[in-house]
Amino acid sequence: MPNPTVNVMIRQLAAVIRRREDLIVRRWVDAIYSDARTELPGVLSFEQLVGPVQEMLDFLCRQFERLLDEENIADDVRQLRAYAQVRFYQGVLIDEVARELMILRKILNEVLWKEAAINTPEGYRALKWALGQLNTFIDEMVIQTLVIYAAILRPPVETRTSVWPPSRRRKIDFPNLR
Repeated sequence: MPNPTVNVMIRQLAAVIRRREDLIVRRWVDAIYSDARTELPGVLSFEQLVGPVQEMLDFLCRQFERLLDEENIADDVRQLRAYAQVRFYQGVLIDEVARELMILRKILNEVLWKEAAINTPEGYRALKWALGQLNTFIDEMVIQTLVIYAAILRPPVETRTSVWPPSRRRKIDFPNLR
C-alpha cells in the first residue's frame, strides 16, 4: 500500500479520469470508428457502444479512490461480467471486445501520463501504481470476456455420473511388481 502522500496523488488521478471522461470517451470512440479491424460502429448504436466504457471508467475511478490492490481489483471486475455477455448477445466478436479494451487501455495510459504530476518521486510512484492497477483491470476484463464467450459457445458435453455405492472390483494381482 502506498504512503499517505502517494495515496492523495492516486485519488487525484481518479479525479483526472472523472474530469477528463468526456475527452477519454471521445478519443475512444474516434479510435473505434477509425479502426478497420472492427465493425462495432455498424453493429452497435452510439449508446450501446459508449455506455459500457463510461461504466468501466466509473468503476476504475472507484477502485483508485478505494486504493485497492491488484487482487481486489481482479475480484471486483467480476461485477462487470455483464459487459462481455451483453457484447456477445449484441453480435460483437471476441476480438472486437478485446480491441475495445486495448484501445481503452492505450487512451487511459496517455491521459494519465499527460495529466499526472510526476515531478516528484511520490508523483512517479502514484502514476506507477495507477498504471499497474489499470493494466490489471483491463487484463481482468479480457479474461472475463474469454470466460464468458467460452462458456456461451461451449457445446454441451455429456459428463460421467457417479454411482454409489461403487461396484466391487475384482482384485488384480501383479506378481511381477513384487
